[in-house]
Amino acid sequence: MFFEVPMTGFKISLFHAIRKCSGPVFLSFILFSPAIAQDTKPKEAIKLRCLMFNGFASLAVPGGDLATDYGTFGEIGGGIQYQTKEKWLFGLEGGYFFGNGVKKDPIPNLRTEDGNVIGTNGSDAVFKVFQRAVSIPAVRFGKTFRFSNKPAKNSLGGFTAVAGGSWFRSWTYIQDLSKKTPQFTDELRKGYDRLRSGPAASLWLGYLYLPDNGKLNFHFEAGYTQAFTKTNRYDFTTQQPAGQKRNDGFFQLRVRLCFVVKSRSEDTVYYY
Repeated sequence: MFFEVPMTGFKISLFHAIRKCSGPVFLSFILFSPAIAQDTKPKEAIKLRCLMFNGFASLAVPGGDLATDYGTFGEIGGGIQYQTKEKWLFGLEGGYFFGNGVKKDPIPNLRTEDGNVIGTNGSDAVFKVFQRAVSIPAVRFGKTFRFSNKPAKNSLGGFTAVAGGSWFRSWTYIQDLSKKTPQFTDELRKGYDRLRSGPAASLWLGYLYLPDNGKLNFHFEAGYTQAFTKTNRYDFTTQQPAGQKRNDGFFQLRVRLCFVVKSRSEDTVYYY
């Protein structure tokens, strides 16, 4: 049978007991009082739950069919992540991808022999093309690993392995700067944007840094995403109908800046 008492209260009671006892009385107290046991094992790292609100940025290198269409692109996003006392991770996030390395011309059939597009007044149209994509919602599940139970400055963090699933959607964005090109109306641009979408799976390996007394918390990750996409619209250039299967993938290096809310530790010692 055991009971618990706060550490501070026990020390004060024991101090008063020693002051009132002297000589044989104090000896009897030591010899015949119930044993007071305290765990003398080395302290282990405190187990806490934490909730992480984060913003992130990443650099992505495309693979598969995505590499045929685009060059390296970036990503920004945000999310929320929860870590249990056993260091299981659960998260939800969303990301927006952007880049200007469009390799495949989306409008070759609209260009003249000199490579320009004619506007309404006979002058050359002024426009730019960009790569755009979104990954939302992205669900994450994984674990943080520590290889020692001893206290450390980063007792809540460690190496991470996370798997995720999301809906990936990408397209080519045509920006009409001259505003005088009938070929680039909102409706007609849909035939040239090469919109595709589909489910995606990802795997991440990283390191989570959550110092016990730190205000800045980071999560560094490297991962690969494989998207199983199909085209969503009829393509004016290739004259292919929607539903064409694609093999889209990309490798990422990502850094997160986290704002962390931690549970309170229990400052209690057991005696029996």
